[in-house]
Amino acid sequence: MTGNPDLGVTLLYRKWDGRIRRKQTYNSKGDLRRLGEFVRSLHGDPLSVGLFVPFPVAWKAVKEFIETDGELPTSIEWIADSDLPPETFPDP
Repeated sequence: MTGNPDLGVTLLYRKWDGRIRRKQTYNSKGDLRRLGEFVRSLHGDPLSVGLFVPFPVAWKAVKEFIETDGELPTSIEWIADSDLPPETFPDP
């Protein structure tokens, strides 16, 4: 979870399923038309503007995550890493 005062929050959900030896990775789905726009985190990492959701929406997802013992929240839309273009996560 990374916040930006102007854009909201970007959420990342990762889960390793050891039974089937598969990693699931999902990102919060914001305005995907803005995937090619970036802001920098406080650590200098580029973050895609298209993955940010408003603070109230992010709070619902975080609350649901806690209440469901770490399951992928259904209160927001998610997009799988594999469905995003490679340039969504440029090198820092």
